[in-house]
Amino acid sequence: MTDSDLARLRRLMPLRHLSDAEFAAIAPLANVERRKPGQTVFEARADDTWLFFVLEGEVRIVDAGGDSFTLRGGSIESMHALTPHPKTRVRAVAATEVRYYRLPGELLQLGQKQTAKAGIEVDEIPDGADEADKRMMFEIYHALMSGQLILPTLPDVALRIRTAAEDERRGADEIARIIQVDPALSAYCISVANNAGFAALSRVTEIREAVIRMGIPATRDFITAYTVRGLFSARQPQCMQLMQKAWRHSSEIAATVYVLAGKLGRLNAERALLAGLLHDIGVMVLVNEAQEHDELVRAPATLHSVLRELGPQVTSMVLRAWKLPEEFVRIAFEAEHWDRPSPGPIDIGDLITVAHWYQGPGDVPWSLPLPAGNPPLLAKLPQDGEKRLAILDEAAAELARARQLLG
Repeated sequence: MTDSDLARLRRLMPLRHLSDAEFAAIAPLANVERRKPGQTVFEARADDTWLFFVLEGEVRIVDAGGDSFTLRGGSIESMHALTPHPKTRVRAVAATEVRYYRLPGELLQLGQKQTAKAGIEVDEIPDGADEADKRMMFEIYHALMSGQLILPTLPDVALRIRTAAEDERRGADEIARIIQVDPALSAYCISVANNAGFAALSRVTEIREAVIRMGIPATRDFITAYTVRGLFSARQPQCMQLMQKAWRHSSEIAATVYVLAGKLGRLNAERALLAGLLHDIGVMVLVNEAQEHDELVRAPATLHSVLRELGPQVTSMVLRAWKLPEEFVRIAFEAEHWDRPSPGPIDIGDLITVAHWYQGPGDVPWSLPLPAGNPPLLAKLPQDGEKRLAILDEAAAELARARQLLG
């Protein structure tokens, strides 16, 4: 392994949290390997005990249902480990010539004394506060990478409507029949259809009319957004507070990008709203998992670090398990990377990054600090000289309506 490879390995998640001594013990066990197009990188069951980091090239990862996504070396996502997962990652095949790290996953179980495959021993973590915090971080990470972390399922009504929306033989009548079984959902759809963004001269009173007025794609995305809210719940009081913060944060970002997309007129506002609402869905999963670790709930700084570090990766697994657009996954990883390059016209991911800057971290303890100056992406939007977005400052009424749509 070259010095450059070693330096790059040191920056990867979760290896960047290791002490120098721990990293020195693990690094010799990291193999740099290559595969030609069509060759297997990993396979479930055969490679469950390994972690993989893509350095160069593209890898196609296939899930249990046969769907796939592509991971490119050098992307933000490639800074996180890949490993087989029972729902979202059962096989990886080289799409181009690839170069990657392969690392024994057992070395990341840092809470206990163990011996690595090559005979190098990783000492037990001392009882100091910093080391205990790190142990908890790796315990959650191990649960994630070993498939023990339970991914939520998309609410049934949202799944049925998304399935119907993808079938050209099933139109507004079929979707209306699914919606009208649920009175609360029916009332919500009629309310959205009569919102200023869709309202015509007359108000709609029937579900079918509401679906036709909104259009099937918008109906699909609004219902997904509406039903997901029920997932943000927890039995433990401190965790419930975090769930509420996560919902407020995500819905505020969703409302902001919905208005921005509508103002710009070149992007799908409903798709932007759903992407904004789901960009942090992994936080909900991790907060639920934290309830099973009392010591983690009692260490809020560590828990916040877990949410910040692992949130995007868990979000990506949830979104892929729900068969949502791959664009949403990219957005989750890029949301708070202020200085990332973004050539070409503005897209939904750009809007979500700008929305984070505009809203600020607020009371969201896992958010990254704001940049010292204006992010480069801001140049893509109309703005004034006072670190505000004129396009949003003039849209208070639209923002209020968007917030109302999300409850």
